[in-house]
Amino acid sequence: MHELLLYGQVPLSRHDQVLKILAGVAAMQPRRVLERRIIYKPTREPEEPGAHLSRRGGTQNVVGAKPAKQSGARDLFYNQFVQKLSDGDFGHANGTHEPQEKALSAAVGPGEEPKWALEFQDMPDTGDRGVSIRATASTDLLSGDPHAWMIAAGPHQFVSEYYIEGHRFVHGNVVIFLYRLLHEPGVRSLETAPKVDLPAFSALQPFDPSGAYMLEAKVRVQDLNTPAVLENGVGQLKAFRQQMKGCVELELPDRLAMDTRVKYNAREAPPVRRPR
Repeated sequence: MHELLLYGQVPLSRHDQVLKILAGVAAMQPRRVLERRIIYKPTREPEEPGAHLSRRGGTQNVVGAKPAKQSGARDLFYNQFVQKLSDGDFGHANGTHEPQEKALSAAVGPGEEPKWALEFQDMPDTGDRGVSIRATASTDLLSGDPHAWMIAAGPHQFVSEYYIEGHRFVHGNVVIFLYRLLHEPGVRSLETAPKVDLPAFSALQPFDPSGAYMLEAKVRVQDLNTPAVLENGVGQLKAFRQQMKGCVELELPDRLAMDTRVKYNAREAPPVRRPR
C-alpha cells in the first residue's frame, strides 16, 4: 500500500470555520478521532557490508563460485502502535480511573472492530509529482499484549507515546484528516513501557503551543506500478488542493522531515592495550 499526501496548517482561531467548510465539501458530518500512538525503535544493529562472510565457516571461498555482491547496511525504521480510544478510556481529573486490567490487551470480542494496529511508514519517495508518496503497511491486532509482542519481536525498545485528536472526512477517494498532536506534560525518560492507565484528557497539552491543527489530505494506492492508477490518485489530490485554495494552502512537505529511519552510529571498537 502507498499513500499520496499533502499537508496544510490551520490556526486554532480558524479550526471551527475550516471544520464546517470541510463538512460542506465532503457532504458529511465530521467523524471524531481519538488515538494513541506508541513509538518503538529496533535495538538490533543493521548488517554491515561483508558481515555475511563471517558466518558458516568463515571467509573460505569456493573455487569457481561467483562472488556475492555485498549489500549496504540495511535501514532500520521506527514502528508505531495505533490504539483507537474513546472519551471513557481516559482517566478523570481527580486522578482516578475506571477499573481495568493492569496490562495492555488487544483482545477483540465478537462483532467488535480491532482497537490496536501496528503501522509502518517508509521514507517518502524522491519523485517529483507534486505530492508526497510513501509506502505504508498496517496490521490489526486481535489478541495478546501489544507491548510484550513488540518487545519480543525484533526486539524493539519503547521510545515515547502521544495522542491525536481530530476529525476525519472522506471526499471521493481523498481521506481528509484535521488533527493536532497532544502529549502529557512532564519528562518520561525513565519509562520503559507505555502507560496502562491513561491520564485525564483535560491534562493533555498540544505539542504546538499555539494549538494549531494540521490538515492531511491522503489518497491510498494499492498498485504504484500502474501509471494510470497513480496519475488518477495524484490528480484527485491536486483537484482537492485546488478546491481548498484560499481556505487552506496544501503543500508538499520536506521528505526529510518525514524520515522514520533510525539513525545508526557504528560502535567504535575499544582501544587495544599493548604490553610494554
